[in-house]
Amino acid sequence: MGWGLFTASEGREPENIEEYAEIMGESRATAYRDQQAFRQAYPDEESPTRMNRVSGAQERYNEAFRKLHDVPKAYRQIQPVQYLLGGSPAS
Repeated sequence: MGWGLFTASEGREPENIEEYAEIMGESRATAYRDQQAFRQAYPDEESPTRMNRVSGAQERYNEAFRKLHDVPKAYRQIQPVQYLLGGSPAS
């Protein structure tokens, strides 16, 4: 969810995990833990970008950010998207 909101607010993916943590107001340690958990769950995915796009979640993040113009507010308003392990959306 945070990755999608970053993309909505900045109009692009983060350049690195440090930039993501800074913009999203997370500690670097938390951002790295989340990145590690994502990579373990989805080893064939570079980032959540493709999954967000093909599932339609990115559109929801974009709309929430457009309405609220504030990442923390949008973060609270969006319901998380859950992906099944081994069941990532098709490209």
